[in-house]
Amino acid sequence: MEKILEKARELGQLIAESKEFKSLNEEEQNASSNAELSDLIAQYTDLRDKIAAMDLDGDENEEALDELENEADKLQSQITNHQSMLSVNLARLNFNRMMERVNRALQAKLTGEDEFAAEEGCSSGSCAGCSGCGDPR
Repeated sequence: MEKILEKARELGQLIAESKEFKSLNEEEQNASSNAELSDLIAQYTDLRDKIAAMDLDGDENEEALDELENEADKLQSQITNHQSMLSVNLARLNFNRMMERVNRALQAKLTGEDEFAAEEGCSSGSCAGCSGCGDPR
């Protein structure tokens, strides 16, 4: 058991040293220090709080509530499409892909399956019965 834990710690260290992990941390720090993005998030949070308060109070002014909801949707879209947030999401996607490959490698060792078999086709493991994704396999 101790050897397994030792290897897990080594794996954790290697993951922490990976470019994917470092990039994710860097992009998250950049996003959290971006004044424009922080302001948008604060505005969004305030709006969501107002909407929740109106719901709790039973405020039946549907028009005002709809207006706040629309404003919150616009802010959420601005946040989602902000360059800093896009960079975080791309870095998170790359990190998650790396972790999926790590998990696939571990699972393959445990089951004896081909580690790369799941990468074929459209994540189904094979193209048998496929109606066509354009992959020439």
